[in-house]
Order: sequence, then C-alpha cells, then structure tokens
Amino acid sequence: MSRNPESIIFRGYVKKENGHWVAICIDLNIVAQGNSIEKAREECESLIIEYLDYICSEYPNEFYKYIQRPAPKELIEEFNLIMGRQLKAHKRSYSGNLQYYDIAPSSLPLCTA
Repeated sequence: MSRNPESIIFRGYVKKENGHWVAICIDLNIVAQGNSIEKAREECESLIIEYLDYICSEYPNEFYKYIQRPAPKELIEEFNLIMGRQLKAHKRSYSGNLQYYDIAPSSLPLCTA
C-alpha cells in the first residue's frame, strides 16, 4: 500500500453487523454505516472531514488537542485482531475489510495549528 505524504491517514475497518456494513475509524471514534462496504467507507470519510472541519472552525489553535479521540477499547482490540490475522497470513497488502481513511489535505479546512 502506498501512502501519500501529503495526506492524513486514519486507521479503521469495515464489518457487517445486523445486515448493514459498518465502517469504524478507531483513531477518531467515528462510526458510519451503509448498504455496501464502499458506502459505509465513503460515509465514514465524510464524517471524518466534517469532524475535522468543525475542530478547525471552533478550535483553530488547538487542532492537535482534539485530533486524538480513540475509539473504545473493544473496537481497538477488534482492529488489532484483524491486523494480527493479516500479518499472520503474511499478506503484504491490506485486503479484506481493513481500511485506511486517506484524506487529502485539499479536502480539509485550513487550520493554524
């Protein structure tokens, strides 16, 4: 997986729960759902951008104070379990439902943090 040095990357995953796909960003404790993996992921990305926009507008000089908002322990453990399975299977690229929310800075509001 290539990473863009001009983007912000948040960790997350997608799982099927009660007939819906649920996308979870464990770094910001943001959860979204959709009828497909893609829709859930898109909604989660949209909520991430909306959250960052809010932080920049309300707390422009304290952005980094609010950027770390980890998910509950159970969700982080679930993410770590998925990561462990991926690593154990010796897969070099992240496949399946493991996601990284790669947000381009051009889509984010400007902050002076």
